[in-house]
Amino acid sequence: MLASRLIAPVCDAIGARAARRDDSTTRRELASDARVAMTTTTTTTTTTRAVAGPRRAARAARVHRRGFVGPSRAVGAPRRARALARDDDDDDDDEVTTSSGTTRENAKTPRVLYENDAVVIVNKPPGVSFHSEFEPGALARLRASRDAREERLRAVHRLDKGTSGTLVFAKTADAAKKLSDGFATRAIVKYYVGISGKKPKKKMGTVTGDMARARRKAYKLTNTKDNPAVTKFVSFGAKGRRMFIFRPLTGKTHQLRVCAKSLGAPLLGDDVYSGAVAERCYLHACAIRIPESLGLGPAIQIICSPDEGEAWDLEAFERHFPSALAKDSGAWFDDQPLLRSTLEAMTDESS
Repeated sequence: MLASRLIAPVCDAIGARAARRDDSTTRRELASDARVAMTTTTTTTTTTRAVAGPRRAARAARVHRRGFVGPSRAVGAPRRARALARDDDDDDDDEVTTSSGTTRENAKTPRVLYENDAVVIVNKPPGVSFHSEFEPGALARLRASRDAREERLRAVHRLDKGTSGTLVFAKTADAAKKLSDGFATRAIVKYYVGISGKKPKKKMGTVTGDMARARRKAYKLTNTKDNPAVTKFVSFGAKGRRMFIFRPLTGKTHQLRVCAKSLGAPLLGDDVYSGAVAERCYLHACAIRIPESLGLGPAIQIICSPDEGEAWDLEAFERHFPSALAKDSGAWFDDQPLLRSTLEAMTDESS
């Protein structure tokens, strides 16, 4: 009896220690199992990443081969990659042959209207930048289309990407200086036509004011006149819209587009200045007069009708700019003082 009382506590202690050992063993086994599971998960994740890596690299390589951005930018910017893919689609479309037998790519090349030993005057299509961006610009396309490999054409003025029409290049440094002086002194006369879906605040007049930067790459007209943009214009109804004839006396960036906006009649298709949606910006450089006094040969007079866009009223254009006008060396628009010009030095017409 006494012996069993003495033995019982000892047995209980031994049983408790055994239970603790079993529990510790179980915990170690569980921890070991967890480590194995974590290792397996890590291995699976690593394997997944290894599989995904080549796919991502291949996708980056495809974008990189397009020649626009590096692989890292292509992977990190899927929206940019999709936009580039759309650009590639557009480039493919450029090679489609039109009903007239020319390709769309050829249609983007400026067409030569006049040329002598000093100047080349072309008709720039709408939608073609002056400088090369994601595709060749007007100057690069013109150079590529000409046989004279050593010829160096020089820019003397520019047209916005959406603007079409007459664009002048100089063949020599001397011609470039004379043309630049002609634009600066207003000896060279330019005319533009535009279309708006809205009626302007006034039908005709002169818009004068300094231009300043605004938002979204736009400019705005200010009330100051320290270095003002000056534009003379008339407007009239044409096919249910409003047609403008602009005669700029200065050559500021976006000058005519800002002029139309300031009149409450932004140009059709000019999304920067809230113009109505259209397939192009309806602004066209339609005529230019270069006097003989500049020393570039005989007087140059070019009439260039707009040939792209359904909104143009070509009959109205022909009434104001008949082809015979290009042969008239006298005063143009003699009955309309705002548009009147001559081949003489511009004095009374400059203000």
